[in-house]
Amino acid sequence: MPLRRVLYRVLWPAVLVLPLWVLLGRAFFGVPLGLQFVGQVFLVPLLVVGQAVAAGLVVGRRSVREGRAVSWLDAGLLLLTWVAQLALGFFLVDGPGSGPSSSAFTAVAGADRLDLSTALFALSAVLTVVSVVGLVVAGGWQFLQEARRRVAASLADLERVATGGARPPAAGTPGLGGDGPVITITPRRDG
Repeated sequence: MPLRRVLYRVLWPAVLVLPLWVLLGRAFFGVPLGLQFVGQVFLVPLLVVGQAVAAGLVVGRRSVREGRAVSWLDAGLLLLTWVAQLALGFFLVDGPGSGPSSSAFTAVAGADRLDLSTALFALSAVLTVVSVVGLVVAGGWQFLQEARRRVAASLADLERVATGGARPPAAGTPGLGGDGPVITITPRRDG
């Protein structure tokens, strides 16, 4: 439960921080930002939108908001997405036009590891796309399942009331009589 609560708390900050890491992460390792930066300026906003949609679907569920914790499925997909994005920023090969291409990984491991960095970048790019799409699909599915249960419960309550078989309200249920005294006014009939 603590892990799921932590993921809930960092969900929205990660929507902005991780794409910024993908965009600028190489600069922290002394690697110049080259031509890849121009393409990323257009692609990183798509990553932000995808993550924002996924986060909205996760937080849109009442069970997540009330428990202040994501589901285990959300937790697994969020961790996969975030690790893939961290790897994406670390292995992205970029070069300043005429100089040798490099990445944060080659700055740490050596320039002879350029092919490995390129392969790991491709793997992390695929993982990022697949995990964000999976997060949106899983979030939407869980959202619809929870909404379906709530609508079915509301319709069942409405049907019980309509047929005259009203059930007694649960104690502490707001709006159903369990939240305090109820004042009933009956009109006087003269005549």
